[in-house]
Amino acid sequence: MRAVVIGATGATGKVLVRQLLCDDQYVFVEIFVRKAWDIQHPKLICHVVDFSKIDQWHYLIEGNVAFCCMGTTKKEAGGKKNNGI
Repeated sequence: MRAVVIGATGATGKVLVRQLLCDDQYVFVEIFVRKAWDIQHPKLICHVVDFSKIDQWHYLIEGNVAFCCMGTTKKEAGGKKNNGI
């Protein structure tokens, strides 16, 4: 199987990608990230993309299962008042 992960370098994404890479069910793990990731693995395919320009790379999103781990931190979102927490 082929897994696709969007937003793989955040706290959740990193854990998920490592689990997928260790899982024998997955032949390839393709990640879509804003900046290069320093992890090397034979099953890992890394796409550095501009998320605001999905029309330039959407054709690369192909797999058996997809995960979205995009998010933000409270600090980047403007604190508790701005994100409803």
